[in-house]
Amino acid sequence: MKIPVDDPDIATTLVKGLAVLETFRPNRTLMSNGEIAKESGINRSTVARLTYTLEQMGYLRQEKSKFRLSWRALMLVNPLLVNLKLLHIARPSMQKLAQDLGGTVSIGTIDRINFVYLETSRVNENIWTSPDLGTIGPLLPATIGHALGSLLSEDELKLKLEEMKRRSPELWAKYSESYLQGVADCRSRGFSVAKGVWIPGTHSAGVPLIRDANGDCFGMNCRVPVFRLSPNQIEEEVAPRLISLAANIRNQLSYIMPS
Repeated sequence: MKIPVDDPDIATTLVKGLAVLETFRPNRTLMSNGEIAKESGINRSTVARLTYTLEQMGYLRQEKSKFRLSWRALMLVNPLLVNLKLLHIARPSMQKLAQDLGGTVSIGTIDRINFVYLETSRVNENIWTSPDLGTIGPLLPATIGHALGSLLSEDELKLKLEEMKRRSPELWAKYSESYLQGVADCRSRGFSVAKGVWIPGTHSAGVPLIRDANGDCFGMNCRVPVFRLSPNQIEEEVAPRLISLAANIRNQLSYIMPS
């Protein structure tokens, strides 16, 4: 998280406290003050005060000289997920598609220049590192990023492109052309594909799902190992089935959330 320094109305202590919480990731569950300082860019003495405060409030738990997130942190996200009806509707069909194709099927939304997964269904076997709830990745190389971008208005997309170019120049240089093509594909034919991008050895299809009344965008992707795919299967079978799944979810939502 970039800490703003030129806005007098920003509570910088709160920003730094949230930055400490955001340093924890699935591959960084237990961290010392020094490690948090390195990841967050906040000086170590400030980090020490923040981790002490967060531990006293119940958001962190101390284990010797390191910290991990406490279950209390779930209170921050639970109101979002509980009221997200599309996840409850989508789960059974997502699981069936994942089983049929031998891959993973995920729903995600936009978080600045990243996407964040809200739900993932997978085959039972763990054939590669599988995305899960809360997994964050860059919009630029991912098919779900293409799908989410396609749901933005032209003005919103222009601002998002400028933000990605400014904040991720290396990814922008490598993936900007394919990202724009992926967004165009999602708008014109309903899906985009990526082969061997982000997670090597897998192919992925992404489709736009819905933009809700709050303006939040949701997309879906399906990722399958290359060894399970025949030539062009990602375009000819996986993508059409994902499009059909997204349409079915929207149809069910229309009955319980009429416009």
